[in-house]
Amino acid sequence: MKMKNKLIGLSLNTGILVSVVLLGTTQVNAAEVSKGSSTANFELQAGDSTTVPEIIDPGIEPGLDNKGPLSLDAVSSFNFPTKKLGAESKLPLEASPVLGTKLGLQVTDERGEDLGWNLKVSATNFKTADDKLELKGAVMTIPEGTLTTKEGVDPLLTPTAFKVNLSTTPTSIMKASTTQGRSTWVNSFEGKGEKVTLAVPSGNKVATYSSTITWSLEDAP
Repeated sequence: MKMKNKLIGLSLNTGILVSVVLLGTTQVNAAEVSKGSSTANFELQAGDSTTVPEIIDPGIEPGLDNKGPLSLDAVSSFNFPTKKLGAESKLPLEASPVLGTKLGLQVTDERGEDLGWNLKVSATNFKTADDKLELKGAVMTIPEGTLTTKEGVDPLLTPTAFKVNLSTTPTSIMKASTTQGRSTWVNSFEGKGEKVTLAVPSGNKVATYSSTITWSLEDAP
């Protein structure tokens, strides 16, 4: 009999606990009794011709101090190592930056419209300072590189970069269609592991040679 009473007591206690849980889940639905609306306003203006854009990758030098709203902000100059006659390698020479720690450039478009742009590059033939000798058959190459921008910029705005063998004819190295290129864009030339190079064939005369590289940013694709 004692055992039977204990079992009944346990059953009753369980029933009480269940009842408490069920009562605790009762929900009350609130009804909307009043509402209203408000507005938020904002105006975004185009950049102007008085501001020099910030260089977002300080490893690329020198800055050019060009002002917006569409500007080439920075671009590298190249140093190539010395080569000795009789010890030529078939491999092209790899460039290092004259200033900074990276080879590359930066373009900023703060016009705020679907206009696009086109950055072209050309180079004179390698010659001595007195123009008496020319480095015949030399080919300077800039790889496609990698493009980066400021945090939060829509990836769909990314322009297109191109690998270029420099010549006296201007050739596109970066281009933005009318739906691309807004904000600031850095092209790290060696970002994909390829190098800026100079291929020099044998048969040239001993001298110090240089080439002038011209970068031209156009305001349409």
